[in-house]
Amino acid sequence: MLKLPDRIGFLPHLRRRDTMADGKPVERRLAAIVAADVVGYSRLMGADEVGTLRALSAHRRELIDPTIVAHRGRIVKTTGDGLLVEFPSAVEAVACSIAVQREVASRNAGVAEDKRLSFRIGINVGDIISEAGDIFGDGVNVAARLEGLCAPGGLCISRAVRDQVRDKLPVTFDDLGEQQVKNIARPVRAFGLTPEAIAAIPELAPNGVAAPSGRGRPWIIAALVAVLLVAGGAAWWMVRAPPPMSHSADPAAAAPVPIGGARASIAVLPLEALGAEGGSDYFADGLTEDIISALGRFRDLSVMSLGAVFAYKGKHPPPAEVGRDLNVRYVVEGFIRRGPERIRVSVSLTDTNRSAVLWSEKYEAEPKDIFAVQDQITRRISGALALRVTSLELARSAAKPASNLEAYDLVLRGRDLLSRSTRSANAQARDLFERAIALDPNYAPAYVGLGQVDMRASNLGWTQDPGEARERAEKLAQKAVTLDDLSSSAHALLGDVAVNFGDYDRALEELRRAIDLNGSDAESYDHLVAVLLYRGDIAGAIAAGELLAQFQPELPDSTALDLGIAYILADRGADAVRILERDVDRTPGNLYANAILAAAYAAVGRQQEAEQQARGVRQRFPTFSRDRFGSALRDPSLRAKLDGALKDSGL
Repeated sequence: MLKLPDRIGFLPHLRRRDTMADGKPVERRLAAIVAADVVGYSRLMGADEVGTLRALSAHRRELIDPTIVAHRGRIVKTTGDGLLVEFPSAVEAVACSIAVQREVASRNAGVAEDKRLSFRIGINVGDIISEAGDIFGDGVNVAARLEGLCAPGGLCISRAVRDQVRDKLPVTFDDLGEQQVKNIARPVRAFGLTPEAIAAIPELAPNGVAAPSGRGRPWIIAALVAVLLVAGGAAWWMVRAPPPMSHSADPAAAAPVPIGGARASIAVLPLEALGAEGGSDYFADGLTEDIISALGRFRDLSVMSLGAVFAYKGKHPPPAEVGRDLNVRYVVEGFIRRGPERIRVSVSLTDTNRSAVLWSEKYEAEPKDIFAVQDQITRRISGALALRVTSLELARSAAKPASNLEAYDLVLRGRDLLSRSTRSANAQARDLFERAIALDPNYAPAYVGLGQVDMRASNLGWTQDPGEARERAEKLAQKAVTLDDLSSSAHALLGDVAVNFGDYDRALEELRRAIDLNGSDAESYDHLVAVLLYRGDIAGAIAAGELLAQFQPELPDSTALDLGIAYILADRGADAVRILERDVDRTPGNLYANAILAAAYAAVGRQQEAEQQARGVRQRFPTFSRDRFGSALRDPSLRAKLDGALKDSGL
């Protein structure tokens, strides 16, 4: 789990708050849980490892992932050959499982019996504990035990599930009676569905109702059109619901789009442990898995699973070969060298089409606390990779002819325009996001982008009614959260809106949620620095800003300004000078950065430079007044301290 320093004081966004023995809060909620595994997986792998992985990859790519997405499921984790999925309702969980088992049986019809892949699936509804994206508790344990009772190719559900779906699905389960299962105190009433019964069930749509006859499975085909392949053995990772097909497309003729043609696709090859002895490469393997998991939280990136890349462990294939084998656009490679006093990690990002290294970085850390080091390196690498790939994708999208654009590409173009921070670019971005929403009304990133346009217009004076623009942004962010509650950028936008309304407590709650969803998301940390600063948590603001700088060395102007103010308020003027000089060099016309740089010079005793900087501010911005500067700070003593620093500079 990626964690911020304790002083920032993060808590998950809870529905019901309890605390563990160490005082740490946990989240409890009711959920429908699906536990599944491959029948005879070890035997299959022993007989034909490559063939089994390919078959399982095909099931994932063409069936399992899109079906889970269509039913609003969230893949929580994998353990060996098992899979744990959370659904918002029992109806969705059962309908999804029936669809998967039916299609798997159809696929097995032409396969030799000793090579067939089949699944056991157990389903329960119960109370779960959620922590760092994982789920625990008896609700999960019962689902796992039911899966063990299941016949291959069938379903086994608890009484709670049966009661919830009995009047909503055209399905009749066999009563298996009370079952005493391991580590569960009370017997579990189980109900089963055989493969033969599944084959006889009418076709079900994603909402669980029977689909109209004669239409086949258009909802599955639609999901397949833009589904992201996250292929591989037994490790299956969560993917975002794909945008629907173009209205002009023929669903019956639709085919899956390769991963390289949809989202930015990445394969993180197993990091090599140089000089490792006696199996001590566990650290490299663990770090590889952590980076894959962290990158998987970025909703616009598609990351190959650990199972898909593990075959490359100890090998050094050309990136182009990996790109062809796994159908990915980018490959991440690297090595780790562990010494008694230093851990060195080197990572590079390669474009598989051109075999060109696009980015490389080296990291060093002291192994005083091996787990803290692993979290730190994971956050830095995943954050830097995500930023680098995003910028490459923006450039790639900007080069495309407009006639080829779909909702995703429209959003990419809009983001590229937003990054230019000009009034005309903001207006053009608005048009692109609105077009994306018209094309796909259920695409959350388009609403986030449009909300960011309104926030930019409000903050930079590009609208006659800033308050109205903020209200629009809030509604758009709420819409995005409704469509995709796992979108960290949607929660970050809600946090940004709340900051601008002066509701710092609500802002912090939303940003906690955003960072809980994605601990490497630069946008969330950008807003976080501001809200912690305004609330008076100076140490927390500095910690968040410095953490962001680890994977985004060139901080956004707003973050550099807020971090510079925090440094001054923490009596760290030299750090304020360092970061603000860099920001002013990059954007000389930034009024606020120039003013705070003058205050920073004064704070470190560089009075002549402070006065010279202040004169420049007055000449270029004759209307500048420090009366309202820092008014967002909640603590009057901090406002007074910042005002004093500005006054000392001559402003």
